[in-house]
Amino acid sequence: MKKIVSVMFLLSLCYGAFAQKTTFQHKGVSYPAITFTFTTYDSYNNDDRLFPDKDVNVTIAKKGTAGLIEISLKIPSDKDLCTYFHKCGISGDITIDLDNGEKIICKDKGINDFINGKASAVYELSTKDMEFLRKHNIEIIHFYMQTFSSKANYVAANFHHFVSDTPDEFTQKNERVETTKVPKLMELLK
Repeated sequence: MKKIVSVMFLLSLCYGAFAQKTTFQHKGVSYPAITFTFTTYDSYNNDDRLFPDKDVNVTIAKKGTAGLIEISLKIPSDKDLCTYFHKCGISGDITIDLDNGEKIICKDKGINDFINGKASAVYELSTKDMEFLRKHNIEIIHFYMQTFSSKANYVAANFHHFVSDTPDEFTQKNERVETTKVPKLMELLK
């Protein structure tokens, strides 16, 4: 019995490390929300491998039957230049790729900000979009970001790479990949 309780406790800690229930403030109103982290990946020097680059914080808030999604990330290297020239931030439409092949496209409504090295943008989700998110997992979020030194499309992927001291029992490798289960988290917003 103690073993089962210990395992359940550890699983709940792991689950809580990737996502949490919170509230989201938008235009002076609080909405129930969930937050989690995706990662952007980059390749270097013509290497075919992808390496983790930036953590992208994702918040989904329930607004009646519809919702809001905020994406944000830190870009500290350009912080001073961006603050001075006001040229940085997330802008443009975002595309959310779901595990069933569907896409959710959120139109840019100009709700974006850049403060103290953190770029963020808020997009609206329709009732239909929220239903998709309750049934299907997010695989990738495509977004556009301007920094002082560059502008590019970014891909935030829904997987977290771990390296451990003990090999996985199935793959026999000391590394594994886990994904955030967005539909499970959406249940918290009911």
